[in-house]
Amino acid sequence: MARLTLIQTNFTAGEISPRMLGRVDLARYQNGAETVENAWPVLHGGAVRRDGTLYVAAAKFADKKCRLIPYVFNTEQAYICEFGDLYVRIYYPNGTYTGVELVSPYAHTLLERIDYVQGADTMFIFTNSVPVYRLRRITNTEWSLAPAPFVTRPFDEKGIDFAANITFSDPSVGTGRTATSSVAAFLAADAGREIWSGGGVARITAVTSSTVVTVDVLNAFTAAVRPTWSLKGSPQTSNTLSAFTPVGSIVTMTLALAGWRVDDPGKFVKINGGLLEISAYTSPTVVSGVIRSAPTSATASPANAWSLESSVWNNVDGYPGAGTLYEQRLALGGSVNYPQTIWESRTGEYLNFELGTKDDDALSYNLSSDQINPILHMGQINALIPLTYGGEFTVSGGVEKSITPTNIRAKNPSVYGCNRVRPVRIGNELYFVQRANRKLRAMAYKYDSDTFGSPDMSVLSEHATKSGIVDMAYQQEPESILFMVRADGVMATMTVDRDQDVIGWARQVTDGAFESVASIPTPDGDQVWCVVRRTVNGQNVRYIERFNQGIRVDCGVFAINEAGQSVWGGLTHLEGKTVDIVADGVVMQQQVVASGQITLPRTAKYVQIGLNFKTRIKTLTPEVQGGTGSAQGNSMRIGEVTLRFLETIGCKINGQTIAFRNLGVQVLDQPPELFTGVHRLENLGWERGQASLLIEQDQPLPFHLLSVTKKITIND
Repeated sequence: MARLTLIQTNFTAGEISPRMLGRVDLARYQNGAETVENAWPVLHGGAVRRDGTLYVAAAKFADKKCRLIPYVFNTEQAYICEFGDLYVRIYYPNGTYTGVELVSPYAHTLLERIDYVQGADTMFIFTNSVPVYRLRRITNTEWSLAPAPFVTRPFDEKGIDFAANITFSDPSVGTGRTATSSVAAFLAADAGREIWSGGGVARITAVTSSTVVTVDVLNAFTAAVRPTWSLKGSPQTSNTLSAFTPVGSIVTMTLALAGWRVDDPGKFVKINGGLLEISAYTSPTVVSGVIRSAPTSATASPANAWSLESSVWNNVDGYPGAGTLYEQRLALGGSVNYPQTIWESRTGEYLNFELGTKDDDALSYNLSSDQINPILHMGQINALIPLTYGGEFTVSGGVEKSITPTNIRAKNPSVYGCNRVRPVRIGNELYFVQRANRKLRAMAYKYDSDTFGSPDMSVLSEHATKSGIVDMAYQQEPESILFMVRADGVMATMTVDRDQDVIGWARQVTDGAFESVASIPTPDGDQVWCVVRRTVNGQNVRYIERFNQGIRVDCGVFAINEAGQSVWGGLTHLEGKTVDIVADGVVMQQQVVASGQITLPRTAKYVQIGLNFKTRIKTLTPEVQGGTGSAQGNSMRIGEVTLRFLETIGCKINGQTIAFRNLGVQVLDQPPELFTGVHRLENLGWERGQASLLIEQDQPLPFHLLSVTKKITIND
């Protein structure tokens, strides 16, 4: 019979996966727990009861999801934006509604696809089906949400798309076929251009009328009638400029054959080494244009020596779905028809995507890989990091060199892929959720291998991400914690400090379901906000709430009246719910909210009132190597437990209450003093094959566990 004194000095490994309960050989097993619920490990080693939440407001629509997005200019000017179904509401950090509600183009079904990046007082917002929008703060009560006023959008020789029927006399490969459009579509200069629809391709050999052309079918069409099609290339005729200088002047462009269309203004013409933007349509042969970069001459340019190009951001091809700021450029990517293309603005000009070859010109390039993987997110560490559904890329200009139109180097160091959750940067690592929604990976440069790696941060606690991660936010201060909303409404948290080798997972649960999370900096540390779906008075509701230090209840209110009062209102949002009450630091008997208020048996000057949540920490069965081998599977008896606390009131061990309050005259009318020190408990009994402890705090009071010491007897 071995008698031992064992100590667990920290919980920095957090909650260990049930799959790891047999891995007593791992170092992290000694620093972990079987359960860490409604608490989080801290970098110094202990585990502390999580902060409660204060009620801020009800979301605009109880039956539609909303999402929280931070708007941060600095620690003094940070706001939370409630993005809902076609609206945006703005909140101050103290939880006050600014009164600002903006009309938004984002339906509630698009919210999870929104990506964004902020520079100074401007936030750019991206999603595939909506043009890039810009959210700007003019004053605290004056905001603007409108399409970003790009000076120039990226353009390409993409042709014209038609949402109309085209009928082929014979869709099979061959010459001399007839193609008939249901709308007027053809001009004389279209002879020589190609018709694309599905996998079919046909070259126009002659234009009979605005609706009928003769074609050679190069690739067969799947049917004689196609509902949509595209006319590729540029007009096949010569183009003559009236002048070629100076930049900014308006000149005319004249075609030898009819080729201009009424919707050409806004498109670009590359001719004789220059660039012009069409400003006005005069006739099928004449348009006016503004010289953007000067051509070398006004000499007539023959067919195929000049090109007509249009924006690649449109309702047909889609819009960028991801973006970031990198090296003084706005970098965008991930549109529907250009899923692996990245566009970068001119240096220092976020709204100018006029492509060129100079070092500070805008540029575009494609990520080359062995499969088409849409860009879902873009971040940066010491390189531009496009994250796709099928892999992770790094883009740079080379060693100590910036990206330029003629100097781009893209690599694909890993192929894990990511999901829709916006990645979070912590230190020099970029944390993203793998495409199956379960694994959390941290992408960073590895000096030993001279490449970027993305290790799995959830490998020892894979159960913590059960049901998948749907939103994520990072709190840097006062504790370094990554908050992750699960699809089932549980909040998974990971306390992280790579320098101290701390990766501590825990689960936060509430009377309801977490749906979104966001973080903003304040002078006292980062403030975490959340959207919570609850059932109140028989109705489903969605509330905006914020975690707050010193609050020990959920969806709560904190109220003060120096004169003292017994009736406390402001609880309409908890009508019919049973609530915890802390009055002047003393826990009162639970009550049910009626008519939006509760009545105390005595007056109080300040109160916390809200929903109860219970903190639970269950330790692991210790492992001891003895002369006969492992202690696992043997009978174990914990004769005495010593818990070391820091500023704690209240605790239970295996259901037995630890007394923190000394009895005496008028003591029960005063708030209990915070306890720092050790408490001992004896005679916890025998268990076969395990010796775990369930440590609980079910009262709305402070709890900070530093260490657990067990005096244990093990029988072979």
